[in-house]
Amino acid sequence: MTAAGIVGILVVDALGAQLAAAALLGAGGIVVYSAGTALLADATATGDRPRRFGQQIAIGTIAAFAAAYVAGQLADPVARALDATTSSLVTVRALVALGGIVAAASALPILLVRAMPVPRGSLEAPARRGLLLRFGTVEAIFGFGAGSFLPFVNLFFVDRFGLDFATLGVVLGAIAVGGSFGALLHGIHLAPRMGQLRSVVAVQLLSVPFAVAAGVVPVAMAVAGLLTIRAGLMYGSSSTYRAYTLSSFSPAERAGVAAILTIAWSATAAVGSVLSGAVRAQLGDVGWTINLVTLAAAYSVAAIVTLALFREHEPRGDAVVVEALRDSPL
Repeated sequence: MTAAGIVGILVVDALGAQLAAAALLGAGGIVVYSAGTALLADATATGDRPRRFGQQIAIGTIAAFAAAYVAGQLADPVARALDATTSSLVTVRALVALGGIVAAASALPILLVRAMPVPRGSLEAPARRGLLLRFGTVEAIFGFGAGSFLPFVNLFFVDRFGLDFATLGVVLGAIAVGGSFGALLHGIHLAPRMGQLRSVVAVQLLSVPFAVAAGVVPVAMAVAGLLTIRAGLMYGSSSTYRAYTLSSFSPAERAGVAAILTIAWSATAAVGSVLSGAVRAQLGDVGWTINLVTLAAAYSVAAIVTLALFREHEPRGDAVVVEALRDSPL
């Protein structure tokens, strides 16, 4: 499904067809994310999940660094080979095609992963809808803030600072590396000391000033540094929060929970993206500052709502299974 979406993006020109291809790509991504997240949670003990999810995010962001750097360095030779400019559509599509080949190759090691047995023998829809609604509320607020800026980070640096593709690849790679270090450090050092919920909310709120500053600082490399620190804080919190969320549901519920929460995040992110684009179209360069302030405001609200909704909550998803097995006549 994801591969079909990438192919569509590469070969069609009409806006409607591009939107359909993007929707297909997004749908495939939700399937991969929800199943993969549930699989990792099932394969990991409760106390070890923040560290494991941190490692997962770190590996992914380091790979993103490599991809961004390589793509930036390949832009010029690919453009010359195609007799085009580095910013032309044909060059961008060629780079996307190379990324699509790498993405398709990821299916091979996935096929070698053994399935984890799910207690009670089947997957089921989440049963605790009140708890799911609380997590969904937080995801929706975060999604709106993220959609207001994060899909356009590359355009932000090109539009505001005029970075070329090679420099842009280095900047995006640095931001990804910052996220990977944050994911590792939070799950290994901060969460065990402060507790999962408090450590998540603390770094989320700490990330807000860096986002606001990135909207007003006029120097590209300084902005890159601010967004790198912001990424480190937010990626760190996301690994622990993901573990906290999935530990709150039974193994049989987790794939459904991951899918529903991803849809909640994605839906509001789409709204944020559309509105942020309209703001930039109306206001020009100052629209970027408003986009970043919107992200910061949404993240502040989401962090406060997280603390309000879950300060008394203790994840017991694995205990549900233990209790069920204990009460079983077998």
